[in-house]
Amino acid sequence: MNKYPNGYYPKIEYWTSKLNAEVMNTKVPNLEEIDRIHRKLDYFIQQQWDSEVVVKSNTIAGVDFSESLNQLNAL
Repeated sequence: MNKYPNGYYPKIEYWTSKLNAEVMNTKVPNLEEIDRIHRKLDYFIQQQWDSEVVVKSNTIAGVDFSESLNQLNAL
């Protein structure tokens, strides 16, 4: 996450503005471009989600499985 000290929010904002601009294009919006932008946006949203929401611990539903995992790794 050092590459993005503010998280991925600036990238999410950037690609959201690009998506809005393409969708609101007064000409005919380019569906291939919309899809390309959407994929970029989805990637950065997932990265932010993983950094904020995904718990990187050995606790599931309040139960700490650290000792069990250590024993399994020792096998």
